[in-house]
Amino acid sequence: MNGDERWGVPGYTEVRELGSGAAGRVVLATRDHDGAEVAIKYLSDRLRDDVSFVARFRQEARLLGAMRSPHNARLIDYIETGHGAAIVMELVNGVSLRELLRSEGPTGPEAALTVLKGSLQGLAAAHAMGIVHRDYKPENIIVQGDGATKLVDFGIAVPAGAGGEAAGTPPYMAPEQ
Repeated sequence: MNGDERWGVPGYTEVRELGSGAAGRVVLATRDHDGAEVAIKYLSDRLRDDVSFVARFRQEARLLGAMRSPHNARLIDYIETGHGAAIVMELVNGVSLRELLRSEGPTGPEAALTVLKGSLQGLAAAHAMGIVHRDYKPENIIVQGDGATKLVDFGIAVPAGAGGEAAGTPPYMAPEQ
């Protein structure tokens, strides 16, 4: 690959970027053989040489693959080549709770419970598997058009009781971290 060219997952056509962060970027794509829309999370090129980070990225894919909750994004595929690594997952069509709060402002208690219900059920599904999400925050709650929500981004999730360094977004971290 040269300069500006980015690696893409074979069999998918990128439509647009949905977001990006330190670990990489997430794009909306269509599957070439049937036109189904998916989200693809690409591992950042600068992190591909970090063996421990690549292991965490693989672990995120394994975790998504093991989850069977309608309240979390479903894994479709994990691809790792010499050119990159990517998690292909169900597209959760909506906006983050953070975006919704920015555009609409605070909600009342009933609306807040309605909006949070799905993401809390997603969190409960992870806990039932012995997994701690560690980054439950408005950016990781996707609100769909009908108001239902899903919990996304298990990038720093760990098995319950696992030691290790504190991780997450400081204002949302558990006090014991």
